[in-house]
Amino acid sequence: MTDQRWLDVPGAYNVRDLGGYHTADGKLTRYRVFLRADSLHNLSDSVKTGLIEYGVRTVIDLRRTIQTVETPNALAGMDGIEYVHLNMIGDGDPPWHDTPPPGDVPTAAWTAHTYNLLLDKRQGVISETLAKLADSKSHTAMYHCAAGTDRTGIISALLLGLADVSDSTIVDDYALSAHGLRRRYLTEGIPDSLAHVDFSLEEPPELLAPPSAMEIMLKHLNDEYGGIESYVRHIGLTDAQVSDIKNKLRE
Repeated sequence: MTDQRWLDVPGAYNVRDLGGYHTADGKLTRYRVFLRADSLHNLSDSVKTGLIEYGVRTVIDLRRTIQTVETPNALAGMDGIEYVHLNMIGDGDPPWHDTPPPGDVPTAAWTAHTYNLLLDKRQGVISETLAKLADSKSHTAMYHCAAGTDRTGIISALLLGLADVSDSTIVDDYALSAHGLRRRYLTEGIPDSLAHVDFSLEEPPELLAPPSAMEIMLKHLNDEYGGIESYVRHIGLTDAQVSDIKNKLRE
């Protein structure tokens, strides 16, 4: 595998490197530091070997427990891999159970509402995830959920924000997940909830990863916490951990 945004990982559809993004001071984020991904349960032995050769040594699984049981991470238990399960939503009622998103049909506002509640109500596990990523030293750390869009998208936004990547770039990175989701649905089948959506177009439906959802989330972080760095300090990251993430990800 070469250094590039999208990684060809047969068995997964949404594996991307956070390297190559411009920072505020004109530098670039480093490749082979953080990989974001969707579910990794369907990887062949050769693909797993390829990820290890890419540098992956830490894998953080953000999924619910039932998801890890029904579709176990293929890298868990491998020699040389530290596998950590950090359940970002939790196994009980989701954070939006008592304050449901507006409307019944998923929209950008609906999606952003769930993101904001995770940021507000699941701070312990988000802090633990970032701390583990800060501690991944000189090797590549990979973190994933089921689709590689929502839980993974939140963590990616926080990492890129700490590296002084612009909000617009964070939004663009998030929106790329729509391409991975489109490939997944065309290969494995379109969910009934999306039966009304036209997947035949070359460009994926925006509703799969609506840019405005990430824009709303970033505004929430700015309005309620004073920005991404202030947020991660608020949830418990130390000066050293913040510096470790910045130094790892920035040139």
